[in-house]
Amino acid sequence: MVVLSRLLFVRNQKIFDRNGLLNKLIQKSNNNNNTFQNQGDKDDCVLFRALRWMSAHRTMEITASRWQWHKTKDWMHFYFFVGAIPAGLIIFFTNVFIGPAQLEPIPDGYIPKQWEYYNHPISRFLSKYIFPNDQMEYEKLLHKLTVANNKRLILDLEKQIQDLQRKNNDYKYWSYREGTASQIIKLRKKLDNVV
Repeated sequence: MVVLSRLLFVRNQKIFDRNGLLNKLIQKSNNNNNTFQNQGDKDDCVLFRALRWMSAHRTMEITASRWQWHKTKDWMHFYFFVGAIPAGLIIFFTNVFIGPAQLEPIPDGYIPKQWEYYNHPISRFLSKYIFPNDQMEYEKLLHKLTVANNKRLILDLEKQIQDLQRKNNDYKYWSYREGTASQIIKLRKKLDNVV
């Protein structure tokens, strides 16, 4: 088969045409041991199967390997049994034995947790242990916005200082004394101890 497909590839010929290479091979090998056996009508030479002729007139059909397809089916079944069936059982037993949460009045001074707003126990579990807290995410976003706003204000202040320096023909040498961050921290500690 490999030699036949290589010949077809090199010569760029069609296999199943009326005057194709396969039809010519069948007509030549119509003697006593056929390589290809016709499964259609005698006039319509379209369906062929490759056969291996052995002793005592036994034949073996030559087909492409189906190993990859069987392996894929095995993996699909494996992951179905490992994933879908246990998940279905957990959902079923949760619905049967635990059931949805009941709405009860909230006592005075009690602040409900975020997962207590959900009705289903699986949603409560996911909200409590897997998904982030909505309030914490909101506060993180506010912190990022505050930091970005402070940076913008500092850049605006620096731009205003540079504009004033250009306007007054001033420079920063007499304005302040440059120092490192550690010196500023030490100075702050000294000022805090004095007050």
